[in-house]
Amino acid sequence: MKAQRKLAMYLGLTAAVLPLAGLPALAAAAATRPAVTATPAQNGTLEAQMARMARELAKLKAADQEQVANLKRQVANLKENQAATRSQQEELQRQLARLKARNSRLTAAQAAATQQEQAATQAQIQRIYREVMVNSRQIAAQAAGPASTNNIDQTVREVFAPPTGHNYFSPFSIENPAHMRPAMHMQVAQWGDLRFFIGLQSVGRFQALTQHSAYFSGLAGNLPDQNTIGNSVGPYPGLDPGFQTPMGNLEFLATIPHKLDIYFDLYLASRPDEDKVYGDQGYIIFKQLPPPFETGPLGGLFHFINVKAGAFDVDFGDQNYHRTNNGFAQRNPLVGNYLVDSNTEEIGAEVYSVKGPLYWLAGLTSGTTRGHFTLPSTYGSRPAVHGKIWMYPLKDLRWSMSAYYVDLDGYSTAHNLPPGAGEGHNQIFALIRSGGDYAGVFGGGWDGDPGQITPLNGYDVEAYQTDLTWNHWPWELYSFVGWTQDSTYHERWLYGSAEATYHLNAALYLAGRFSYALAGEANGVNTHGWVDRFEIGGGYWLTQDLLGKLEYVYEQYNDFNPAVGDIDAVDAYRNPEFNGVVLEVSFGF
Repeated sequence: MKAQRKLAMYLGLTAAVLPLAGLPALAAAAATRPAVTATPAQNGTLEAQMARMARELAKLKAADQEQVANLKRQVANLKENQAATRSQQEELQRQLARLKARNSRLTAAQAAATQQEQAATQAQIQRIYREVMVNSRQIAAQAAGPASTNNIDQTVREVFAPPTGHNYFSPFSIENPAHMRPAMHMQVAQWGDLRFFIGLQSVGRFQALTQHSAYFSGLAGNLPDQNTIGNSVGPYPGLDPGFQTPMGNLEFLATIPHKLDIYFDLYLASRPDEDKVYGDQGYIIFKQLPPPFETGPLGGLFHFINVKAGAFDVDFGDQNYHRTNNGFAQRNPLVGNYLVDSNTEEIGAEVYSVKGPLYWLAGLTSGTTRGHFTLPSTYGSRPAVHGKIWMYPLKDLRWSMSAYYVDLDGYSTAHNLPPGAGEGHNQIFALIRSGGDYAGVFGGGWDGDPGQITPLNGYDVEAYQTDLTWNHWPWELYSFVGWTQDSTYHERWLYGSAEATYHLNAALYLAGRFSYALAGEANGVNTHGWVDRFEIGGGYWLTQDLLGKLEYVYEQYNDFNPAVGDIDAVDAYRNPEFNGVVLEVSFGF
């Protein structure tokens, strides 16, 4: 029995280390095996084997425990690693969120910057396009190579081309101080950026005028120390129909576009001097300073201003953009100029703005038409000052206001001079160079301005004028009102004009004008006399540069004090008048 118990223990130990699947088989075998009686030797062997198996089982248990401990440590490490990995993942997710937010901000900033850059680029492209379009003729000429040094062929073709489009006599685009001259298109030479233009203006007239009650009295009112200004007293003879002496202007312009203009012109013949050639204007316009002055604050000013210097038509009033200037008659829809017409060339400088909406001009000039050098302590002559502002309240409407002042009283007092005597008098209304447009009327007038009213010819002069222009096709309307006085010789006048032009088509138009001059004092005498002039006519553009006009004119003096004497070489008290028709043909390029 003892051997059987040992065998059962052995089998139990064996079952502990053998697969569980084998236990049933072993148990069944043990159950079916017949009982065996062991010998002592066999018992010893079995005990030794059992001891050995017990030791091996102990070793297996120890190894298993160590393996279990290792597995526990590995599980702990894995859990620790998983926690660290989770923390890293969370940190990475936070960093990714920050990166996404930053990337979103950068993307928005880049989009805004790109949009601004695109807008700036588009604006620059538009500016360049406008400049190219404005200067297309010059750019095309320059790109053509040597042949671009002139455009004579093109100009000649345009001279004989029929008129087209809306051709205003004085469009707003030219009513600024840089364009108080003809638009010159014929380029005859070029050297680098410098271009040289030449222009010719000419006019011929046939008149059939009559005058009535036209006398020259020889009296000039209550002037200091001198009451006569002529030697003959009596009626003027009648006027016969006939051709006037043709007038002509020759102009020259050297220009570097947007930087510099140099202009001068010659009168080939004029009303005051029909057989002489002499200079009229000569000036330079700075639109940008030359190097090294074009940069810095001084150069930056020329983004807003231009400077004109030399001898030039004083920019007083707007009638200089609507009048006939000797041979240049194609800004005037009628033949005659305005009854009182400020036009004088003086020496000096003007500074004017080139950016609106309110434009301005300021000028300092000699006050005379030629150089005049005197000592202030002896003569007291001073320079003239003038100013102007203008704006466009509506697209088709222009308004301006002008002022002029000069004091040459010291010169006249020192020499006891009557009006118009000597070289030191002011001639803002004298028209001494361009003259009048009705030949022979009232003995040719004073200073070659027949039919004009030229107040003052004086010394202590102030004048103010406001102008209004409305251009809306097919209409052109222009009017002005002015006031002037000479404190030295007690002259005081209110004057003005209103005109309308209606374009039937691009070539044919009708026009009418009424001008007036009201005298408060004339030649030192109080009076309430006035002079009025009425003109009606029209014209036809045969080509773009050839214009024919026909006009009827009527002018009369009214209600002057007998003591006034002669005004512009005619006795104003006798109510002189003239009337008739004038045919004019003008050409220019």
